[in-house]
Amino acid sequence: MTVHGLRGAGGRVAVTAAAALLLGAGTPVQAGTGVDDPPWPGTPGTGTVPLPGTPGVGMVPLPGAGEIAGGLPGMGVPDDAVGQASGTAAPGDVDASAAEVRSFRDEFTGPAGSAPSASKWKQLTGCMWGHGVEKQCYTAGGRNARLDGAGHLVINARREKYVGADGVSRRYTSARLVSRVARAGGTLRVRAKLSRRQAGAWPAIWLLGTPAAKTPHYGEIDLMENGLNGAAWDPEYHVHTSGAGSGAGGAYGVDATRWHVYEVRWTTGPSGRVWFRIDGRLVRVLPYRVPSGSPAEVILNIAVGSQAGRPAADLDSTMTVDYVRMGG
Repeated sequence: MTVHGLRGAGGRVAVTAAAALLLGAGTPVQAGTGVDDPPWPGTPGTGTVPLPGTPGVGMVPLPGAGEIAGGLPGMGVPDDAVGQASGTAAPGDVDASAAEVRSFRDEFTGPAGSAPSASKWKQLTGCMWGHGVEKQCYTAGGRNARLDGAGHLVINARREKYVGADGVSRRYTSARLVSRVARAGGTLRVRAKLSRRQAGAWPAIWLLGTPAAKTPHYGEIDLMENGLNGAAWDPEYHVHTSGAGSGAGGAYGVDATRWHVYEVRWTTGPSGRVWFRIDGRLVRVLPYRVPSGSPAEVILNIAVGSQAGRPAADLDSTMTVDYVRMGG
């Protein structure tokens, strides 16, 4: 058995199961039953372990719209609009307060059909991602990522004719949201559900270490990704770094079409660790050896093709997010 590595580079680093065990992989436990926003370290007797103190590094602002120098190396290719950030704050739309920045939370309240908050999220746009092997064009402005009016964000990847900035007509559109803040350790909780399984759909909730130009040196934590290599519609988790054991992870063993709280707590440095939890229950603890104090940003997206296989002819995949909550 192998587990697979870095998402953005268009390929995956294979790691044997034995190597993952040598790195201290924990033992999976049965998922809970929808516990909403559970406290750390959790209910005694569920396999939880004591956690270290809150890291001494807080939230770090990320570049604003249009300030991602050179795009995101390894996550797209040149001669396209790859890496462009959209969603600049509209007049009268102010940045989050210091308290909001420290906790970074979005409950996705707002009118149906409106775009996600421009003060909290950037929407990357462009085509030819993952060294050109991913098939989606990312859009902005509420086309593929919008609020449903009931407190949810809906990201939709679908088959439709779309002409990119390079004038080339393509078949698929989707959305990729990136948080405007990053945190060097802490806790991230995301409550989400997916639509039915479709070949070619690759929904994901993940943390990417910054600067992205030095991926994977600053690490990547896949809190939830689905549809890899034609696998069953079973959410998976992974950790990627530049060291040995990159790609270690596993499956949660839950129904992705139902609501679940995907949760991770992470620390940085030579003794960095990642604790994965599902619905309040500890699933696994993995090493996460990245530079001390290196921040990571939250990404919500649905890719098409690549590791998820040839897209279904009627591709219309959604990821519905109830909330995103990140703090110490």
